Amino acid sequence: MTFAVTKYTVMKRIKTYDVPHKGIRNALSQLLLLAGKTDYSEPLQIKDLYDLGMDVFKILTIHAADENEVTLAHLELHCPGCSKHDMEDHEIIHREQDKLEQLISKIHSGSLAGLDMAEDGAEFYLSFSEFQGRYLQHMAEEERITQPLLWKHFTDEELSMHRVEIMSKNPPAMLLTWFRFVIPAQAYAERIGLLSTFKKLAPAAFFEEGMRTVARVIPEVEYEMLCKGLGA
Repeated sequence: MTFAVTKYTVMKRIKTYDVPHKGIRNALSQLLLLAGKTDYSEPLQIKDLYDLGMDVFKILTIHAADENEVTLAHLELHCPGCSKHDMEDHEIIHREQDKLEQLISKIHSGSLAGLDMAEDGAEFYLSFSEFQGRYLQHMAEEERITQPLLWKHFTDEELSMHRVEIMSKNPPAMLLTWFRFVIPAQAYAERIGLLSTFKKLAPAAFFEEGMRTVARVIPEVEYEMLCKGLGA
């Protein structure tokens, strides 16, 4: 008996969390690495840590707001109660994040006053590593549990519009901060997809500024390939 082999094409759905979560994983890793190797008696090193930390905490705050006000708000309209767990997680994370922001600000202020902040630095490193672990778990739950709910209730076109809505509500400078963490964390095809949309939506001058930001965070050969793919 002969059996015919039928090939099935599996349609890939849009993954709502891929872009921001890859960027956040990159950002969290960068901050933990820098927190571990910083000399907390050196004000210039602490300034670098403080600047990176403030950028990372800023994108975490904006990401939670984007999810609450766009992704989860749309989901709640179709599936009442489905957003409750994630929103509660965001509140818990915000409280933990606020303590870390206060601590890194204390470290920065102390260093400017000429103090050795080694003990506070050690506490920041340990506390942030715990925070990173909890944040990674939170993102994994969103990807494994919330994402299927979004696929169930929204078409890919609707999910794409959610992404555009989020990009449109972020201040231009914030998008550039996101690019610093998101673009290096993505594969070539993902970079092309994101930046093609950005090119369509952004004024030419701002697109060029965005590409200059990208050029500073990925290897030159990758940047040249990216420009070729975008026709930039």
